[in-house]
Amino acid sequence: MKRNLIIATVAAAALLTGGTAAAFATASQDGDAPVKAPEVTARQALDAVASHGTVLSLDLEDDGGAKPAWDVELLTKDGRTQDWTVDARTAKAKPDTSDASDTSDGSDDD
Repeated sequence: MKRNLIIATVAAAALLTGGTAAAFATASQDGDAPVKAPEVTARQALDAVASHGTVLSLDLEDDGGAKPAWDVELLTKDGRTQDWTVDARTAKAKPDTSDASDTSDGSDDD
């Protein structure tokens, strides 16, 4: 429980201090087109999944495809990790079933 509180506190502090804005560069990695900020902010993405567990990580996936999305990893109440995808245009959240075999119990066995 203490770990969950620490993780949530660190995540909130990073968001409040502008960590999200600092993550956006003015050009893509290969120097082509400028990178655009998503329509849905990190805070909105977090709010969309907050009722499903404690947020462990949040990443913006925008590989130039048609649908940018926030990838969110949650720790559920039963101690398992669960991946969610939040559409970066609509804030619609859904469980990520692309890796349904992930049955991690939150321990770092790697």
